[in-house]
Amino acid sequence: MTGVETSSITLVLHAARFACARHDGQTKKRQRRPVIDHLIEVAELVSAAGFPPDVVAAAVLHDTVEKTATEPAELEVWFGRRVRALIDALSDAPGESEDAIHARLKAAPAEAQSIKCADIVSNLEALARVGELTAQDREDKAATLAVLAQADPSLRERATRIAAPGVGE
Repeated sequence: MTGVETSSITLVLHAARFACARHDGQTKKRQRRPVIDHLIEVAELVSAAGFPPDVVAAAVLHDTVEKTATEPAELEVWFGRRVRALIDALSDAPGESEDAIHARLKAAPAEAQSIKCADIVSNLEALARVGELTAQDREDKAATLAVLAQADPSLRERATRIAAPGVGE
């Protein structure tokens, strides 16, 4: 293994450890699982789609700014400008309108849109597994998917399929 590969793997492992510490004790109640399980699943989906380690690291960290006391600048110090930029594109600001969120996501780079698709897949599939997926969940996610035109096609298609009416009912 070369130094570059080691460095890349180290970046993802460091992101996972950081996320574990920051999300310690947090759960996704309706999904009946720890937040970290969701974050790792999103990272696995992004990695399986062939994205590079910095995008996988951003996938692990995608909820850190929204759901912990972590500041974006701190993520840049620990994980670099690229990871921070992806997380910035994914993070909802307090009080941000649905229209503003969709505009931000529509303008986001393909990698961020792909992380968002993986996030939708993880959330909806988890809700379906425990019998909690609702028509409102599907409708909300379908509206978001409509703006993610640059996302990885396999992730987008999987998210669209699970968001379709009748799935998980």
